Amino acid sequence: MRRPLVSRPYVGAWVVLLWTVAVGQRTYRYFFGVDPSLSLAGPPWEWLSVVRSAPDDRLGVNYYVYHYAAEAALAGEDFYNAPPPGETDFYTFLYPPITVLGYVPFTALEPFHGYLVHTALTLVACAVATAVLVRYLDGHDVALGWIDVGAVFLFIVAGTHSTGTIHFGNVNLLLAAAILGGFVALERGRETLGGALFGVVALVKVFPTLLGFYLLRIRSWRGVAGAVGVGGGGLLASVVVFGPDTLRRFFVDVLLPRGETAAFVGGYAPDDTYYVTIQRPLSHVIWTLSPDAPATLLPVAALAVLAPVVGYCYLDVDDWVDRLVAAHATLVATIVFKPALRWYLVFAVVTWVALLYVWHDEPDSPKRGGAILAGLGVLAGAYLWNPAAVWSHPVLVVGFAGAFFVGLYAWYGDPVGPTFVLGGLVASVTTSPDSLLSRAASYPEPLATLLEPLYAVGTMQLYGLLLTLGACVLYKSRQGVGVASLLRAARTLRRDLDAGARTLRERVA
Repeated sequence: MRRPLVSRPYVGAWVVLLWTVAVGQRTYRYFFGVDPSLSLAGPPWEWLSVVRSAPDDRLGVNYYVYHYAAEAALAGEDFYNAPPPGETDFYTFLYPPITVLGYVPFTALEPFHGYLVHTALTLVACAVATAVLVRYLDGHDVALGWIDVGAVFLFIVAGTHSTGTIHFGNVNLLLAAAILGGFVALERGRETLGGALFGVVALVKVFPTLLGFYLLRIRSWRGVAGAVGVGGGGLLASVVVFGPDTLRRFFVDVLLPRGETAAFVGGYAPDDTYYVTIQRPLSHVIWTLSPDAPATLLPVAALAVLAPVVGYCYLDVDDWVDRLVAAHATLVATIVFKPALRWYLVFAVVTWVALLYVWHDEPDSPKRGGAILAGLGVLAGAYLWNPAAVWSHPVLVVGFAGAFFVGLYAWYGDPVGPTFVLGGLVASVTTSPDSLLSRAASYPEPLATLLEPLYAVGTMQLYGLLLTLGACVLYKSRQGVGVASLLRAARTLRRDLDAGARTLRERVA
């Protein structure tokens, strides 16, 4: 099909995608030693000179971990204790033993050249993922123009959620592309491939094993078999290649300490590691109510909060949009359940971007639509005229945000889309909790009283993700999903489990 430059005015999607990219370029400039306040319109030599003075010295550090671990594995040494030269043991290999073989080919290159090749492969994977996602939406009559294709690609590779992956050279974007490919493969009936791609992600990062619940919900028994085959096969291959002691060390010495639940006892401090997890606010609730509560209560509480929400989104998944909603709920829960850094938000790119375009509507009256767009344009122009002045006055921030949300609601005529858009914008605010908390002290009342507790117990990424999850719940509610759907799901559960067990036995045999 011939793709136009602009298909439809996808206002909400454009705002989230391009705003996230705008925030991301500030992060990239920070990494490369450029003062984010410098204007890109200035002479290049003005800010290029700053690049030479103070760039971030962690360029490629995650890739170097993989590279030197692969070299240690080839030499028969302990690759779980092989940090890059000059780095502490904080930068050591953290994945199952068999995965280190994926970086053995890179050892033929110098480490920095390997980082460049790894980055190039990541960009290629992002381009392929963009094409797959666009074709998936095209197939459901969600027509995208070239402006949209470019915005989606930029969101994936240059958005603020991706900057750390590119700069540090880690695997998150490659795994995000695998999740995207797995979801689309499942939608196209290629269940074994979809499950296998999910299995690759779970094998590398372990905590995305929660994606298995989505496979179970959509009754993708071949997908379950593919995921279990890849995950289990990877662990078995680890034993065959490196021996059982190496695999035991991965689970006992590497994986278990990464839970870090003990660090949350008593309430997680705002200036501690920048984790995006629902365990942050829950830690304050639990140990305020019960100072002697055991640390194991925290993940149980996180599960108790997230499971009913995800379960509700799992009701009635026969429609393709309902499956998107279920998958997004699963991915959000996967990201916020355990202590995870904000770079993991890219795992939700497939459902995040898709729902931004699916939950699109526009006024029936062209005149009304034009008036709303004009109002939003004036609001955006006023902000861009002097954004520093806006952010320096909390009342202006609230005023602009409120006016923008009202404009979006007028455009959509429904609360689901604006709530989802608002979640994307909130999640793009990367200021650390302790910095936000210090600023809140100067806010006028009642803003200080309202915002200080939020800043103290969570991150903007957490709140943004929870807003998108709230939009999913709101959508299901407006679709009429309720008690009848729950009872219907309960009646079919036993039959579904029996069918799944039978299919798995056949696949194993």
